Amino acid sequence: MYPMNISAHDAAWLEKAKALKPAFASRARKVDELGGWPDENFKDLREQGFLKLGVPREYGGFGGEDAGFSFVCNAVVEIFASACGSTGWALQNQYHSMGLVNGMANEEQKKRILGDIAENGALISSVGSEVQPNKSVSTPGKDGKISFQSGFVPVEGGFEVSGVKGFTSGGAASKYLLFWVLAPGTDDPDVGVTVGVIELPNAGVEWLKGWEDAVGIRASLSGGAKFKNVFIPWRNMLGEPGDYNQIHPYTFEITYCTHLLGISQGIYEAVIATMAEREFLQKDDTNMYAVGEMATAIHATRTMWWHAQELYDRKDWDRAGHTTLLALHQAKVTAALVSNKAFEVIGTRAVFRWNPIERLWRDARVASLHTRENLIMRTVAQGEISGKLFAKAKYGRRLPPSERKTWKDLGLKAEPEPA
Repeated sequence: MYPMNISAHDAAWLEKAKALKPAFASRARKVDELGGWPDENFKDLREQGFLKLGVPREYGGFGGEDAGFSFVCNAVVEIFASACGSTGWALQNQYHSMGLVNGMANEEQKKRILGDIAENGALISSVGSEVQPNKSVSTPGKDGKISFQSGFVPVEGGFEVSGVKGFTSGGAASKYLLFWVLAPGTDDPDVGVTVGVIELPNAGVEWLKGWEDAVGIRASLSGGAKFKNVFIPWRNMLGEPGDYNQIHPYTFEITYCTHLLGISQGIYEAVIATMAEREFLQKDDTNMYAVGEMATAIHATRTMWWHAQELYDRKDWDRAGHTTLLALHQAKVTAALVSNKAFEVIGTRAVFRWNPIERLWRDARVASLHTRENLIMRTVAQGEISGKLFAKAKYGRRLPPSERKTWKDLGLKAEPEPA
């Protein structure tokens, strides 16, 4: 089931995740119905050390230099998502955010934030998207790539931020928020994309209603938030403007792939269990063909994300980013195929709420909407045609050093904090 060169460390964690999976599966229906946050599942994740996989060892965790974006982080997300799509989604966002701090923060920030996660089980969330589902107009950046319109004003000792973020997965359950903006004096994410850390609770943060009406991934607190004059001190700014696009080598898409793959695996397991107990279904060649199709698609998708992960592990960043987009597209195709075939094979049993297929199907459909396929495929096609690959091609272009802008270039510099 796993790559031939998997380490004993990773293999042990995957077995530990598989042992915890039945508990998550038994709670999944209740988690889905209640929405909110999977508190009981995260209690288990904390107590059993899974949050520490996103933290390097030098800061109290169990991870390496790739912590947050490592094979083992992505693999346990796949396992947990196969039982509960909401928990898998919530955990992947934790790992993403830990990985951002690990890759962009200075030593003091890593010790403070990652150390808090490792020692106290603090949670962290990334709040970037400004797409608002209840509004008909969005404001993409240049070339349709990701951009930000939130206010970001220099003040004494740091910045004040204001704006509305459309999706804040896990934010309301977290202590730390990674807030994405454009640096003052910039209008191009390649130059100015910036991440600052907001510590909660904060009176300037208002959590917006709406996610309770979502049909899937319901227990992830993925609704919006309004930010009004929230102060971010210099000590909480991660790196220089543009660092995420230009020097941070990892992308979120690989874990979106493993999350969707996990949901597909969960649906497939429900189909196999039903086929095994209702042997008459096996006498239908159409059903047996469909099972073969599902198995093939799942194994092909898993192989693609393993290949992308291998490229990351080899630090072949540009090919890794490109291959990740291929894997994510295939994961979306696989989730759609497996979901549809499951209903055809199982029949009316699949439409009842006591069957996990109905819930996992909704989770898969919601998760597959993250990043429009036309953007993914356009980015893939441009790389294939030009032969010029860039790990962050989905987000923008690679800048020559002469076009980079530092805080000093923008007329800003960190001020020492008062004694």
